[in-house]
Amino acid sequence: MDGVEQRHPSLVKKFAISGMILAEVYMVFTVASPRLKGIDIPGTAIALRIAAMALLFGPFGLAIGTGIGLLADGLLRTLQKGRTENEKKEI
Repeated sequence: MDGVEQRHPSLVKKFAISGMILAEVYMVFTVASPRLKGIDIPGTAIALRIAAMALLFGPFGLAIGTGIGLLADGLLRTLQKGRTENEKKEI
């Protein structure tokens, strides 16, 4: 296209936010699940566990999402670069 390089949005931010959200959802399911049958856990104890674990699961989800996003973004850009080089060779 007349020497104008197209810019593609980065996937890293989308993957990082998705990783954090998935980690927090996973955390709620694991922390709020009943441990023993027949024993009631007070609601305040579950709420405190969820608040404490949110500080742990969130950053790890962000880190994993960022890593996967970097890999996906690099792969996509490599494939697009190879495609544009093949188009230049054909011309």
